[in-house]
Amino acid sequence: ESMFVSRLSFSSFLLGFGCSADRLTNMLSVPGRTILRITVRAPAAALSPQQQRYFAALSPALQGKVDGFKGEIEKYLPADGKKVVFATAWLATDNVFVALMHKHFPNALSGMNLVAIDTLHLFPSTLVCAKQVEEKYGKKGLWKMPADVTSLDEFIAQYGDCEEMDSADFDFVSKVEPFQRALAECNKDILITGRRMDQAAQRISLDVWEEGKRTLNPMASFSWQDIIEYADAEGVPVNSGHNFAYRCDAPIEATKRHLPDLPWKKVALGKPFWQATEAEIKGTPPATITYVFKSFGDTHTTVPVEPHESERTGRFVRQAKTECGIHTRTTSAGAPHGGALQDLFVKDAAKAAALKSACVKTIDLNERQACD
Repeated sequence: ESMFVSRLSFSSFLLGFGCSADRLTNMLSVPGRTILRITVRAPAAALSPQQQRYFAALSPALQGKVDGFKGEIEKYLPADGKKVVFATAWLATDNVFVALMHKHFPNALSGMNLVAIDTLHLFPSTLVCAKQVEEKYGKKGLWKMPADVTSLDEFIAQYGDCEEMDSADFDFVSKVEPFQRALAECNKDILITGRRMDQAAQRISLDVWEEGKRTLNPMASFSWQDIIEYADAEGVPVNSGHNFAYRCDAPIEATKRHLPDLPWKKVALGKPFWQATEAEIKGTPPATITYVFKSFGDTHTTVPVEPHESERTGRFVRQAKTECGIHTRTTSAGAPHGGALQDLFVKDAAKAAALKSACVKTIDLNERQACD
């Protein structure tokens, strides 16, 4: 078949498939258009993942969520993105958000701030992934570190070893305070998060827009399956730590999976684990238990989990919490992570003293613990 095509768009398409520039000069040009005869043949070899993405199409269900995402962005965000902050940890969901904004709302993405916190305890692969996202979408993150330190050694000297610090103190100095500093610098009006309802029971109910906190959760309705489908279809960079399986002969307690020299075999899959078959993940003969990293936070509180488990299962291990504190301690008074705070405190001092004296045991909670 002969057809009329745009010289620019089709030339770019052919170059993407390795067609040399000199081949493109063989086009017959006429005013206003280019005539090209195209012969379609079956490929001599399997298409590379990059080439496959040209043919990938989103499922109707996912396309519906993308359409919903677009509607929410148009409804709640200013077109220029000014005074908007997106809190990114460079997780798969965060990166899909950036990809969606780059594709559908480039002006808003350009005007907003991507705030990233380097706790100095991140996985090296997270920093690599961050650079890939920044370069692919042309949007630099606004990076902050704990106050007055720029390296892990300096952090330990000033604040202490993370294993010896109270978890609330660690979160405050490494995440919350730097994040609050970034929000002030950005003159934040609207905060965007990458939280999703399917991530854990604590997030099972999550409004897309939280008026009291001026917070937008545009990924709330997306599932983990939606995220990886979109990432694969659109070539969204993801953490290379997803590309490994940890095979063992017996289960290893989650509270111990951060330790060195564990009795497992780390195997490179050559692709994200969700693109591998169960046989590829388990190996031959099949491993009794296999773990993969589904999420990445700090190295001392993040562990791999079984492929069917929620990504949040591997986060904040050995800690009695499910959030780092950014979402629970940077919001308005009376509005913690989800819902409304119910004030049940006894106001009468005498009654409070009587209740306390009748208790068999009392414990003191710091602010963060009470919030959780």
